[in-house]
Amino acid sequence: MPVTYSRRNLLRQLTALAAVGASSPAVARERKQKLIVERVEVQVPGLPPAMDGFRIAQLSDLHLEPFTTEEDILQSVTACNALQPDMIVLTGDFVTHTARPAPKVAEILSQLHAPYGVYASLGNHDFQSGAPEVIRSLTERGIPVLRNEARRIRTDKGMLVLGGFDSCYVSKPDVRKALQDWKQTQPLVLMMHEPDAADIIAAAGVKALQLSGHTHGGQLVFRGKTPMSLRRAKFGKKYLAGQYTVGGLQMYVNRGIGCVGIPLRIGCPPEVTELTLRSPELARA
Repeated sequence: MPVTYSRRNLLRQLTALAAVGASSPAVARERKQKLIVERVEVQVPGLPPAMDGFRIAQLSDLHLEPFTTEEDILQSVTACNALQPDMIVLTGDFVTHTARPAPKVAEILSQLHAPYGVYASLGNHDFQSGAPEVIRSLTERGIPVLRNEARRIRTDKGMLVLGGFDSCYVSKPDVRKALQDWKQTQPLVLMMHEPDAADIIAAAGVKALQLSGHTHGGQLVFRGKTPMSLRRAKFGKKYLAGQYTVGGLQMYVNRGIGCVGIPLRIGCPPEVTELTLRSPELARA
């Protein structure tokens, strides 16, 4: 009898391949896509001309265990450091189903270096697995976790505000609380794990740069098929990967490093992002 190739049959076959990969080093190596550094430029409202060229490196969705290895995360850290960014942001999902790996992923991330700091926000898996342990592990390694709050990042060329929101799986972004001391004339960068929150933040009249993850870029992206993450991920159905403009927000969605559900990435390789901030004043000149 002929075989019917449905989406369900395809996922069954991919799951079977993934199971083989777990026990076969050769297949496991084959299923991993090469890490890519994406370089983008983005205008940030209010960024002073003197800060034009300020660079932020972004890592997201590390998901240490069961599919992402310490070697995978170390590779992304090495790639990130090689960029020599001014600041580094980590936009959530450090763990997957349990907080047990949190100390190890924090230890690896402590090797990140940037003159104006390394900062984190939490993703849905961090809250579902045990946010207190994830927060403790990161802060003990010198990585502040911003939870509905903002900090002023002062440089020798000016200042920008960095905000971090809790996952939408916990509550709606608390825009009022996080930005209570922010002035609209100040340049603002927001860490928000789920990209679809951009609709809420933009509706509040915020003009800023939002950095997100969550979607894994689709994780399984086949031509003519709906990417896996758009079918499964709440708050990650509208904005899949790359740059978007949502109201007054500029947004970048990072494809992340790890996997969930199936230890495969097809059509969306893992990513380290280098974001070069541009001043609108210079663009108008």
